[in-house]
Amino acid sequence: MKVECPNCRMVSGIRTDRIVTAQDVVELSCPACDFEMALKLKFSLDRQNHPQHPADRSSEQQTASDSAQIDAVKQGNVTGLKAKILRSLVYLPPMPHIILKARDILSDPESSLKDLAKVIETDQAMVAKVLTLANSAYYGVSGMISSIPHASVLLGQRTLGQMITISASSALLNKKLRGYGVDPDEMWKHSLACAFAAKRIAESCNEGMVEDAFTAGLLHDAGKIILDPYVVKNKNKFKQFDSQQGLPIFEAEKSIIGFDHAEIMSRACRLWRFPEAQVIAIRYHHQPSCSEENKLACMIHLADVLAKTAGYPAGPSGGLDPIAPGILELLKLRGQDLNDLANAVADDVQKIEAELQE
Repeated sequence: MKVECPNCRMVSGIRTDRIVTAQDVVELSCPACDFEMALKLKFSLDRQNHPQHPADRSSEQQTASDSAQIDAVKQGNVTGLKAKILRSLVYLPPMPHIILKARDILSDPESSLKDLAKVIETDQAMVAKVLTLANSAYYGVSGMISSIPHASVLLGQRTLGQMITISASSALLNKKLRGYGVDPDEMWKHSLACAFAAKRIAESCNEGMVEDAFTAGLLHDAGKIILDPYVVKNKNKFKQFDSQQGLPIFEAEKSIIGFDHAEIMSRACRLWRFPEAQVIAIRYHHQPSCSEENKLACMIHLADVLAKTAGYPAGPSGGLDPIAPGILELLKLRGQDLNDLANAVADDVQKIEAELQE
């Protein structure tokens, strides 16, 4: 029997004689993208017109391939809400293609500043946003840059790539999240603060991971945008969970919805064909210990804490999240470095803050 994954479209073969269950649904994961599926079993009648489940049959009957037909149900899990959310990923708008094009150019050693400038110049709205950012106080050349080629020469390929990512992500991240109690500018500034923090951490311990760190930092909480309508619908449950448990929001998400915003965003990033390093970092930014010491996941975890320390919590302010054990040692940072990093991140966001308002 063949089953096609509704997420990545990979077709897998399943031996029906290995299915022994008294249930009408069998759960499995796609071997390619780890998308969870539920298979609904349709059983035929035996010769005496009585329905049989595989568990009720003899071994000889179970091996008969014509005794059951299995239809793949396009859902993520047997739990209805989780299944509904996973199905909705298919209808997500694509990540702005310009980010993906810029990423490909930046990862190509044969590419040039001219190639990157050409990508931006195909979108006039992007040109305006990038030039506005380029002339902000953050980049220190206020009023001096008049064109994209000029910006590419004066600021360099990496900086121009970061400005593309910021500009293209602004429409996605500048959202009001009613369920989480987050205003548009709060979400956007927290995301930007996390990106700047991740960039600074990467620069201090692994220069080659700066681009991945910046992008993953910028998008790490975007899963909240996907989950927000479901948080609104289940607001009473979230309030009750918070009053009784007092645990972080991602734990409430797991309990009530079936997974947290980090997992749903990592699945979306797989759909958008993001690098696996960024997918893993976003997936485990709250629980880096589950990532098998993935360095990028540890960077985003610490960057998230630093963004909140810098004054950008993206939601009702509460106690700061604790830094997971072993993170500072892995990233070769000291506790006394954190205040300096947080202050630098606050300064980064303040310098660019005027350009964030649309």
